[in-house]
Amino acid sequence: MNSVILLTALSVGQPGGAVPPLMLPAGPAPGLAFQPTPMQPPAGMQPPAGMPPMGGMPMTGNGNGNGNGNGDEKEKDKEEKNDEPPPPEPYALMRLLSTTHFGGWLNDKGITIDGWVEGNYTASSAHRTNLPVTFNDRADFWQFNQNYLRIYKTVDPSKSEFQWGFRTDYILPGTDARFSIARGFLDKQLKPANPDGSLPNYYPIDIFQMYAEAFLPNLGPKGTTVKVGRFATHIGYELVQGAETPFMQRPYLFQYNPFTHTGVWATTQLNDTWTMSNGLALGADNFIGTTARLTYLGQLKWAPKESKTSALFNVMVTDPRYDNEDAFPFYNVYNLQVSHNFTDKLTYVVDGIFSHINGAPLPGGATGSATWYGAAQYLFYKHTDKVTSNFRVELFDDTKGFRTGFKGLYTEVTYAVSYAPVRSVIFRPSVRYDHNNTSRPFEGRPDLFTAAFDMILRY
Repeated sequence: MNSVILLTALSVGQPGGAVPPLMLPAGPAPGLAFQPTPMQPPAGMQPPAGMPPMGGMPMTGNGNGNGNGNGDEKEKDKEEKNDEPPPPEPYALMRLLSTTHFGGWLNDKGITIDGWVEGNYTASSAHRTNLPVTFNDRADFWQFNQNYLRIYKTVDPSKSEFQWGFRTDYILPGTDARFSIARGFLDKQLKPANPDGSLPNYYPIDIFQMYAEAFLPNLGPKGTTVKVGRFATHIGYELVQGAETPFMQRPYLFQYNPFTHTGVWATTQLNDTWTMSNGLALGADNFIGTTARLTYLGQLKWAPKESKTSALFNVMVTDPRYDNEDAFPFYNVYNLQVSHNFTDKLTYVVDGIFSHINGAPLPGGATGSATWYGAAQYLFYKHTDKVTSNFRVELFDDTKGFRTGFKGLYTEVTYAVSYAPVRSVIFRPSVRYDHNNTSRPFEGRPDLFTAAFDMILRY
């Protein structure tokens, strides 16, 4: 609690320098429609294949299995589980609650409550704002990004029995919520900018996820997990959750593609190598309301158990016409991710995305189709159990300037060190260079240099 108070005090106590208005989901302008990404968290609180957990190294193997075979397979699964290391000790909040009757009730019901606080200071070559770089958008400023709380009961697909679960994730509050809030849900907090360019509310709250889920053991070869509600997208490699993504400074691919969907999502493990997911949603980064359009969500995952390589192909497909009446973008996205573990210490990931929209208002007053696409390459090197180097190179082409407000090819290079002296504390200093080869998006300049220090306290 003291850490929450400290981070909040540091954030609120910053001098109120003028910052250009942010174009937020409550009323996006054509070129700055911040409708972002990262990902569908599989059951058991595991990140997607290849996703570095807790800011560390990427996962290996194919994640959770849906063991639903014959008796011999079940015994084999039991033997494999006996060889696994014991689960990590709960974080501070659950340890504290375990001494109470309420904590005992949570344990009996399989419910976990945990979270983290995250803040960063970003030194910048810009004077006021780093836009169109988001999340750490304020130059030379301390930001309290997330006070992230989650309450969840997971299902275990390896058990051949019906199970139910749920999950709710809250940003209470945090500057990141300005970008994750969905149209039609809590977006009244996002007020127009003041005359000096500052925002009335830099610290809104967001219920980032809220869904119920069930494991249906008899649906599909090894069972199917179905979730219904608002859930994080499956598209893209990085995540909104600050403690479970490798960089505080996010790539353009993440910032300008979906964050969440409202609908239904079903995941079926076909065998030990292939997993298929299908869903229907109302769009991207919107809730139930007038901005609703039937949207198909899909994922095909290839992850052999003994292989060092895994791959994901993700899609979001709808009628990709801009909604002029509600000023809301509906667009299609195609995403390929490949992860390879060269050694126990060195991992490579490539994440490529292509997105497009029709009938969109473009910078300069024109109307037409627009595309934005690119690829990010990652290298992760685990020096020790406490120190990891994270390196990313990204190319992102906003061909008409519809997403960032400035057309051109963005090149972005980021290096970060993740240091966890203890499991519940993560320090992540990073440096980043951005360049646009056509426009001058960074306060009238084509280049931006930033150096950030990020701190996360898990509870």
